[in-house]
Amino acid sequence: MMTAHVLTTFWRFSSGFRTSSRKIIVHLPQIRTAGTVSIFQRIPREELVTKFKSRLRDRQFLPGSSGGGFPEFLAEPRDSFPLGVRVNNRNQFSLAELTEKCMDYVEENFPHSPAILFRDLPAKTAEDFSIIAQAIKGKTLTYDGGTAFRTQIDKNAGTYTASIDPPSYTIEPHNEMSFNDVFPSKVFFFCLKPAAEDCGGETPLVKNKELLSKLDTAVVRKFQEKKLRYVRYLPDKSRGEYMNWQHVFFTENKEDVKPRAKEQGYSVTWDPNGDLYLWQNRDVFIRHPLTGEKIWFNQATSHNGSYYRDMPNFHGKEIPDDKFPCHTYYGDGSEIEPEALQHIRVTAWECAVGFQWRSGDLLVMDNLAVQHSRIGFTGDRMMLAYLTA
Repeated sequence: MMTAHVLTTFWRFSSGFRTSSRKIIVHLPQIRTAGTVSIFQRIPREELVTKFKSRLRDRQFLPGSSGGGFPEFLAEPRDSFPLGVRVNNRNQFSLAELTEKCMDYVEENFPHSPAILFRDLPAKTAEDFSIIAQAIKGKTLTYDGGTAFRTQIDKNAGTYTASIDPPSYTIEPHNEMSFNDVFPSKVFFFCLKPAAEDCGGETPLVKNKELLSKLDTAVVRKFQEKKLRYVRYLPDKSRGEYMNWQHVFFTENKEDVKPRAKEQGYSVTWDPNGDLYLWQNRDVFIRHPLTGEKIWFNQATSHNGSYYRDMPNFHGKEIPDDKFPCHTYYGDGSEIEPEALQHIRVTAWECAVGFQWRSGDLLVMDNLAVQHSRIGFTGDRMMLAYLTA
């Protein structure tokens, strides 16, 4: 729901120009309160802006950043994206009670604010995040079949670390597990420790709707006609290579793999060395179940071999595409043109915005409407994650 606010003030723009004092009608998302007038307060955009801008163009270990077209820096939050909300706990609710109120707020505001950052919850530890996770209604999803390294923190609560890929590496914008038949509708990130100022570590966000509107129609049409093929290579852990099938499926038993892979839409092939190949063809679009909007929902770039070639642990190595952890093709098995991949990457980063994390922040995202990523960082940083269907 949009509410018209009448403002009578001076507006100062970054260009240095200023309007005269007059009434201006501005349409802003209404801050709903889930039945408690004083519990939620909107955070000023300025509080979410990072003091130092992270460079994107020519950034080391960022796929495509030297290929032309990249924005120079990661953009600031804009248009209430993400929507920052401060939680005022004057009534001394328990953390579980506050979580329930936050989730009511999410359900009411998600249609126009698909990424909401809650700040000042009485939560600082992994144990606190477990309480939050257990208070969230809905089916918990595991990371079975995921492609990123992560560690399960609390099996009962279903919490994990966020990706523990090399910290210097920048993770591309993506919708979580969009390559699977089973994917989360909501993604929750909890900040245990943010990266220090000017050390990177932001979580850039991209609206899928905006991204699709800016993609070249010819590129989109070709993907729509041919579909997208995902191929995953998961070696046995005995060779000590990267992501192995035992880690991905959380099992040592091959017999457990096929039914789990089938649930996620994959066909399974074992080679004589005990290595696993998974593959499937998928549409690049889905319809959002609430809004009915056509959503660009795939990982054409972040599952392509070109994504891994820029990783620190693969950089400079001669590895065939089918021996990277993942590779993508058009649905007919033909290679995706490098120009198409670069166009998608450039457009996604043009749409991306970053914000300033604080310890204890809880970010709730509509996984179908919002892509997320991670800027490479130095020093310490720790994020936890939780998924729901």
